[in-house]
Amino acid sequence: MSWPIACRSILVTPALEPTRFDKAAEAGADVGLLDLEDGVPRAFKSEARRRVIEHVARGGPSRPLAVRINSLRTQEGLRDVLAFLESGAWPDAVLLPKVESPAELQQLDALLGPHLPEVSLLAIIETPRGIAAVEAIASATPRLQALVFGAADLSAQLGVPLAWESLVFARSRIAMAASAAGVSAIDSPCFDLDDLAWVEEETRRARALGFNGKIVVHPQQVAAVHRALRPCSRSLDHARRVVAQAEEGAGGIRRLGSAMVGPPLVVAARRVLAHEHLMDELELASLRRGPSTGDP
Repeated sequence: MSWPIACRSILVTPALEPTRFDKAAEAGADVGLLDLEDGVPRAFKSEARRRVIEHVARGGPSRPLAVRINSLRTQEGLRDVLAFLESGAWPDAVLLPKVESPAELQQLDALLGPHLPEVSLLAIIETPRGIAAVEAIASATPRLQALVFGAADLSAQLGVPLAWESLVFARSRIAMAASAAGVSAIDSPCFDLDDLAWVEEETRRARALGFNGKIVVHPQQVAAVHRALRPCSRSLDHARRVVAQAEEGAGGIRRLGSAMVGPPLVVAARRVLAHEHLMDELELASLRRGPSTGDP
């Protein structure tokens, strides 16, 4: 199964819990993610790797499946890649953590080689070095589909609170680099499992910066993220009026109600309407694949 044209949500499942693997793929998220890195204690890395490879080899998920391996700067990361190469079983995408240079993605791209063109790469930007090199990382290889923001690791390394205000600069750099390179920007998870209102608010803020989707750590967060990624009714109404006026032949800079409208705002309005149409298509595709199964 290929990487989706647009990815709103990626639901994480620890690689030591095989009973949750299929449920994660069916919980309503666009992509299921099996985690071999932070979600697995060091003593259980080999066992988690074996379970993930067995699951990938069986196949059959109704949605694309990604695997977060360990950093290629660690022995465990190299073991992850070698194990997949030896098994011949690959997920739809490999999520590479703590990326700090384009060379890391290029190395993995070379290991995959031309015989595995269907395997996509995703890069987590979660260190100061990664933020500093994010523009080069974003254009490292055509195999790269998205930059993913890792808020928890970055806040820990910077010694700042895991709060929106502390990390808005990093988010902005990632979103700008992703847009320039023509890849998606996926926001960090919201780690509050009970406050779905904040999940929505954080997603709206990320969307306003240019992010296309979000990592989720609980199935209940999926619907909240999908709602927040849709344009609000006021934005849709304004966009429709702007486009209607433009299609009537009104060019240049003009007034629409209390707002001044010029060519760039017409482009923006068309994007809003196209985005809403895309969200409708993704929702229909999700329903065809099957309803949510609830908590994994």
